[in-house]
Amino acid sequence: MLRGDRVLLRAITKEDLVPLHRLNDDVETAAGATTTPWVPETIDQVIAHYEGRKPDPANVDFAIQSLSGDLLGSGNVWGIDTLNRNGHLGISLLPEARGHGYAPDALRLLCDYAFRIRGLNRLGLETLATNSAMIAAAEKTGFRREGTLRKHAWVAGSFVDEALFGLLASEFNDLRTTKDL
Repeated sequence: MLRGDRVLLRAITKEDLVPLHRLNDDVETAAGATTTPWVPETIDQVIAHYEGRKPDPANVDFAIQSLSGDLLGSGNVWGIDTLNRNGHLGISLLPEARGHGYAPDALRLLCDYAFRIRGLNRLGLETLATNSAMIAAAEKTGFRREGTLRKHAWVAGSFVDEALFGLLASEFNDLRTTKDL
């Protein structure tokens, strides 16, 4: 388990699947959170996928939990390239956990895992340009906006710009020592 100021990152358990399944039922959020088309899934399909999964060191999923034990959502370090030592981050919070300041702490812990434990040098974070909450959390964590992919994401019937962010291990370490992230 990785512990931050407000959240813990831990392995996703079978008990987490039902509450996390609500994220897939929120079509607008789910469609904007992945590069694959949204498809409806039953909880039985989700459980079957969970039970049949194999560890994938290139894509690591975490449950995000409050320090008091409430499940808040999920996060991942994905697309890990061990040759070039880079990867990407993503989080998705349950509706009741949004707007309470959990996202920056979750992102910091994912960065800590990626940089300190996995030895990565660079992390990317991509989000819809309309996702002001994720943009604010990324910037608060130290990510720098690196660009915009114009009309890059097809979300619920229209193209949306995607904002690209990056963070280097040296920048994260500097922020930790100067700002006590």
